[in-house]
Amino acid sequence: MNSVMPVVALSLILTLICSTAAAESAKLQTISAVVEDIYRDLDRTDGPGCAVGFARDGKLIYQRQFGMANLEHDILIDATTIFRVGSTTKQFVATSIALLSLQGKLDLDADIHTILPDLPDYGTPVTIRQMINHSSGIPDYMPILAAVYGDLDGNFYPSEKNREFLYRMSRLDFEPGSRYAYSNSAYVLLAQAVEVVSGQTMREFAEENIFNPLGMHNTHFHDNHRELVENRADGYAEIDGQWQKNNTNLEVVGDGGVFSTVEDLVTWYNNFADNRLPGGDELIKILTTPATYTEVPAKYRTWPIEYSFGNMHLEFGGQALFGHPGGFVGFIAAPYRIQETNEIMVSLCNYRFKGNVNRVLDVVERIYGDSE
Repeated sequence: MNSVMPVVALSLILTLICSTAAAESAKLQTISAVVEDIYRDLDRTDGPGCAVGFARDGKLIYQRQFGMANLEHDILIDATTIFRVGSTTKQFVATSIALLSLQGKLDLDADIHTILPDLPDYGTPVTIRQMINHSSGIPDYMPILAAVYGDLDGNFYPSEKNREFLYRMSRLDFEPGSRYAYSNSAYVLLAQAVEVVSGQTMREFAEENIFNPLGMHNTHFHDNHRELVENRADGYAEIDGQWQKNNTNLEVVGDGGVFSTVEDLVTWYNNFADNRLPGGDELIKILTTPATYTEVPAKYRTWPIEYSFGNMHLEFGGQALFGHPGGFVGFIAAPYRIQETNEIMVSLCNYRFKGNVNRVLDVVERIYGDSE
């Protein structure tokens, strides 16, 4: 009897291992099939494309790349390709602010004028927290400058003019804290606040306090447009049936400006499950607690979205997702963490086509819809 029990136990363990492995294999096959189907139009050598990654518990278990990183030199997108991530940048600025708050160097509920006293008088206090969660009322500078310069993509906005413009806008769009309205302006100013409080550039602070501690060595704030970046993808736009470069010389950072990879963004989103930055659970609570708004205008109600420190909480495909897409010039970023399973999907593209931001959501919907 005693000799039989270990054999039975071992048999049960082996059966469990085999069934788990079979389930994992089936899941990977499903992911691969769905990604291949949704991205198949980008599987080409004559146009830009995307890099896609799927991770569980911080480990990449599936990667696939489509299209070209550089059309002039016939360079394919691969696992090391670095992309501009647009507004996905905002969470790194918000995290920097949160870290400074935990260090006692700033108050999230203080008026921004306590740090940036040269800002115009808005007639009412505007808090740092309101700016982080897009309820400050500070007008978004991008559509205004697009009209001034006649360039919707921001290719040629002079960086110094951007800063001057922000310091001339004295009229708020609404009473701070009363509603949600996305503001790139607020995040440019928040990056300046990080620099004033820390005595470092936004790039230096993020590298020292976020990117290097997490091992995100292929991620940086791109504050010098002349800088050479190894493995960087060019951005593209299709104009009259021809591919043309779509990059930017803009050096203002905060609302955007981060360059990163699929692997580094997986590392970042896994940190929400296992924080390795100072502040422990308190930092994660700050970063993930949704803001409350008295009013959310109709144009922001496309999906049921909540916002917290540079990330969105949304329901899609029956799953609770946490992430922030980004798009600027010829780039689209779409990183999301699936909350319940700690699975992470990242899609980075160098072709700013509106459908590219939704591809990864379509993958999530297909994968989890098929599993129900």
